[in-house]
Amino acid sequence: MIIKTVYFFCGWLLLWLPTQLLGHAGNTDLNGGHYWGQSYHCHMTGCEMPDTFDFGRRSRDSLLTDYRRREKFFNEDDWSFEEDFDGDCQSTRQEMLILTSRSNVRYTNPRNCVVRTGQWLDEYTGETFEVAVKIEVDHVIPRMYAHTHGGDRWMPEQKLQFSNDPLNIMLVERREIRRKRDRGPSRYLPRDEFQCEYVNLWNQISEKYNLQLSASDRSTISRIKADCLETTIDQNQDQN
Repeated sequence: MIIKTVYFFCGWLLLWLPTQLLGHAGNTDLNGGHYWGQSYHCHMTGCEMPDTFDFGRRSRDSLLTDYRRREKFFNEDDWSFEEDFDGDCQSTRQEMLILTSRSNVRYTNPRNCVVRTGQWLDEYTGETFEVAVKIEVDHVIPRMYAHTHGGDRWMPEQKLQFSNDPLNIMLVERREIRRKRDRGPSRYLPRDEFQCEYVNLWNQISEKYNLQLSASDRSTISRIKADCLETTIDQNQDQN
């Protein structure tokens, strides 16, 4: 049932995005410009070009290197995850609350637009929650991380697809989200019991969207995957 629901949700996502994004994105970031695929357009005085458009760097990588200034080139509207793709009044967050609840959910109104209660496991901390407002959407690979590791040049529909991809969404307690922020695996990891699955998700999502992970994050992922494999082998040997 869960797999069918995920496929249904993803199908609506793929059908909805092209119809919403045929026009030229006009909303600007804090820098006074905006991305449009492989180009960046300035619209205000003092607007600067992102450093990925330095021709001397293009042959090396597509990472934004000036992290102190990166937020000025990030447009929250381009990476929105509060969308209602199938027109049923439920945003991506509400869809995920329904999909992942371990018990029947209850709603705040008769239209069933907003989830009030259910039962959710925060995989990062291992805590269980029964009130929806206590947990929030967390992107396994943060949107800002994607933006600064190759995603800045995506077309708008791909940014929205990434932000609303169920594979990249977890429901997590707010304090843990603040602790994680936009850090990669080399700077943040969840509880030990979830680390194997967490780095596997990072690997799957980065490959799916062709993101260029930092060297330190790649190293951390490789190390943890090797440790997980060794643990699995030891467990199998003990069982035999």
